[in-house]
Amino acid sequence: MKFHQLRALAEVARTGSIQKAALARNVSQPALSKAVRELERDLGVPLLVRGAAGTTLTPFGAIMCKRFHVMQGEIQKAREEIAWLKGTLGGQVLVGVSPPVTGTRISDSFAAFLQHQPSVKLELLELRPAQIVDALRNGQIDVGLFHHYGEVDLPGVDCVALQTFDTHLAIGGAPSSNEMSLEEIFKLNWLTPDLSDHGHGYLALLSQTSGLDLPDRILRCTSISLCFHLAEQAGFISHWAADINPYLDARFSSGAMTKLRTDRPLPRMHIAMACRDEDLLSPGAVLLTRMLRSAF
Repeated sequence: MKFHQLRALAEVARTGSIQKAALARNVSQPALSKAVRELERDLGVPLLVRGAAGTTLTPFGAIMCKRFHVMQGEIQKAREEIAWLKGTLGGQVLVGVSPPVTGTRISDSFAAFLQHQPSVKLELLELRPAQIVDALRNGQIDVGLFHHYGEVDLPGVDCVALQTFDTHLAIGGAPSSNEMSLEEIFKLNWLTPDLSDHGHGYLALLSQTSGLDLPDRILRCTSISLCFHLAEQAGFISHWAADINPYLDARFSSGAMTKLRTDRPLPRMHIAMACRDEDLLSPGAVLLTRMLRSAF
C-alpha cells in the first residue's frame, strides 16, 4: 500500500470520475487507474464501482478513504509539531463548539490563545454535540466544546468537565402565575435546541428523571437566535442555563419571557471539553486545551 495509491482513490471519490481525478492530479488516466488497481490487488477487495453514471466507492473503498483523510490530518499535525520544535509554529487548530458554549468565559481563552500564538490559524465551527463527537473520532476537528445534561460516556474520546450551570424553564409572555407543575408544563408547546440525536439532551433527561413521557408538541430548533425570538411567543416553554447570557436576563426583565417555578428538580447543564489522545494533537491544539483547562 502506497501513499500515491490512496491519494488516487480519494481523488476519484471526490470527483466521481477517473478521468476528472487524473486531470486534478495532473497524471495520465492509465497511470491513475493502475494505481487504484494495484491498491485493490494489494487489499484483495474492489474499491470502486464503475458505471455509466460515474465511479463510486464500494464499502471497502469508503473505509480506505475515511482512513486516508485521518492519515492526512496526522501528517499535517506532524508537520506542525516539527515547525513548533524549529520555532516556526504555524498551522491551524479546528474547534467544534455547540451553541450554549458561546455564552461562557471560554471566549476569553480563545482571545488569549490568539494573542500568544498569532501565527496559528484558529477556526471555530458551530456544531451539535453529536456532530462534535463524530468529527473528533474522524479527525476532522482537534478539540470539541459541547454542552450536555447528566452523565456522559464517550468511548475513544478524552472528556474533561469545565463548568456547570443550573437551569430554569421559561414561558413566553407574562402569564397570570409563574408556578406550574411539571405535568402541566409538559402539556404545552416546547422549544429546544437539542435534536433527537442528542442522547444527553435536556428534555430526554427531564423526562427520564421525572417519570413523564416526552411532551407531544416539541419544536426543535438549532438556531439560537431564532430560539430567542420563538421563546417570546405566548405559551412556548423553553429551557435555559442560568446566568449565562445577558440578553436572556434582559428578556426576563422586559416581561417578554417569564421564569417558571415548578415542583421538580431540573437538570443541570455541563460544559465539557473533548479531544482525542493528547499525543495525537498538534502543539497548538495541546496549548489551547491547557489554556481552556486553566481558565476554570
